[in-house]
Order: sequence, then structure tokens, then C-alpha cells
Amino acid sequence: MNRKILLTVLTLAVVLLATPYIGMVYASPSTPVSGTIVIVGFVPLGMSTVGKSDNVIVDGLMSVTWAGDIAGSPTYEASMMLHEFVPPMGGPDTTMNIHERIFFPTVTVQGKSGSLTMEVNFGGSKEEFHWTILSGTGELANLNGHGTYQLVEAPLYAYEGLVHFDP
Repeated sequence: MNRKILLTVLTLAVVLLATPYIGMVYASPSTPVSGTIVIVGFVPLGMSTVGKSDNVIVDGLMSVTWAGDIAGSPTYEASMMLHEFVPPMGGPDTTMNIHERIFFPTVTVQGKSGSLTMEVNFGGSKEEFHWTILSGTGELANLNGHGTYQLVEAPLYAYEGLVHFDP
């Protein structure tokens, strides 16, 4: 009896190991993307101090143009926290954290089009912004990805990252 159970278990194990892809769905392989970003305009929406500190929060809308593997003209909703800010332009000890929500009403990614929402975060001493794709529509409905961008020379930035489509 124990031999029949053992034989059955071994047979099932072999069948399961021999057919790992049945019923499984995988994302497409990641593809590198790169290009440039140019800041076209900034509209401040407000500035406020945080308590009795030297921290200031600046909210605003930025107009930007992305070119390259991701191409479109999104609007950024930006919230910047400036630490140890000395008016009017800051000071030697001023640092900042930036959180942005980006909406591309129309964008092309690797030849496919739709709309796209991203999130961008910046903070600390490393001069690098981190972007993440949150959602898309149209041909970009199943697009995922993340990457970075860095200042080349104001107002020009260079971006790079990886994107992939879920099945």
C-alpha cells in the first residue's frame, strides 16, 4: 500500500515538474528606454512654511516635453519640500524632497500609444529622480516600468529605465 502511494506521489511530481508553464502567465521581457526631458514652464500654486522651521512646501504645475522611447507632453503636479530654506533662493544647506504625479494625456512608448500616469520622487543628496509607471490606457493599458532621470544642463534632463507589457 505504501509503495502505491509513493509511486502515485512520484508520478504526480514528475508530471508537475515536466509541465511548469501550464496555466501560468508571464510578463514580456523588460526593454530599455531612454531619451530626454525638457522643462517648458512652471506655474507655482502656493508656498507655505512648516511650523516654525526653515522648511517650506512649494506646490506647482510643470509643463514638460519627453522625447525618445517615451514621447509626449505631460503635466506634472509637483510638491517640493525645501529643508533649511533661506529666502529668496535657498542657501548652502538647503536640500529638497520632490514628489510629482505626471499625466500624459497622449504618449507613445515603443510605438504604442495611449495615456499614462507616472510618479516621480527625488530626495537626499543623490541628484537623481526616480520614475514609476502607475497606469496606462489604450495600447499602454498593461505597461509597467521604472527608471531614473538626471539633470544634464537646465532645463534639459536625460532619462533611462526599463518597461514591459503584462499579458
